[in-house]
Amino acid sequence: MDNNKGNDRFNGVNTQILSKVYDSIQNHPEMSKVTFSVRSEWNGGFSVTSRSKDFRVGDQHIERNTEYTMQYDFPNELSGQGKGPTVCEGCMSSLAACLTQTIVAHATSRGIHIDSINVDVEGYVDLRGFTGISNDVRPGAQQFRVNMNIKSKSASQEQISELQEIGKKFSPAFDTLTNGTSVILVNP
Repeated sequence: MDNNKGNDRFNGVNTQILSKVYDSIQNHPEMSKVTFSVRSEWNGGFSVTSRSKDFRVGDQHIERNTEYTMQYDFPNELSGQGKGPTVCEGCMSSLAACLTQTIVAHATSRGIHIDSINVDVEGYVDLRGFTGISNDVRPGAQQFRVNMNIKSKSASQEQISELQEIGKKFSPAFDTLTNGTSVILVNP
């Protein structure tokens, strides 16, 4: 698969736009602050639909042409209707995608061609915490196990190992999950 179509693409990334983003962040630090938002609605049972569309860069409102929809549910075996993945699977998917995007951004800026990246994530949740059956068990995932496999015909094993470490070091999702973040409940 040739993911470098066009003169301004490398690893499938528009390098001209990526370069402009990096320059903007370096020269205008306020442009480094990006705010995304998601709106979720309960559909009955355990089904929830989340939507995202517009976002802000600095104080600029950016309108996307497309609204993205994600649907979450419990499997039938856990009394859901199986209309989508669980939120835990969505979280693991976000982690895998963020690690991949981080690696691609840094590989592209370093001129390292990537042939493929596969990230497998497995998560363990003890439902006694979620259900309140046990106060001794956290309701969240107990552990995520991540297996990254980066392939490149032109990169050395040292470069591949460095890209894996870069993914862990600079991935926003990895950082958020391993270091936590503040969550503020704001009621209207």
